[in-house]
Amino acid sequence: MAIITIIIIIMVLNKIAEVIVNTAHCKVEDVTPGAELIALGVDSLKAITVLFELEEAFDIEIPNEVISSIVTVNDIIERIDDTRH
Repeated sequence: MAIITIIIIIMVLNKIAEVIVNTAHCKVEDVTPGAELIALGVDSLKAITVLFELEEAFDIEIPNEVISSIVTVNDIIERIDDTRH
């Protein structure tokens, strides 16, 4: 994996963590790729807020039909990656 790709992934994860922490008031160190959103305090209503803020931050649109499949932080990373290509 190229160093630029790694840096981009870290930047994306940092933004995701920022939005989740601000929305769910969890600890930033708990926001890891494998963390389940519900364990972080992100219920279905907060998930909509998180995804909306990330759509705005990255200038993307996450299709409504995939929202129910987003369970972990890594799922968010993958959806962002999918929409940026």
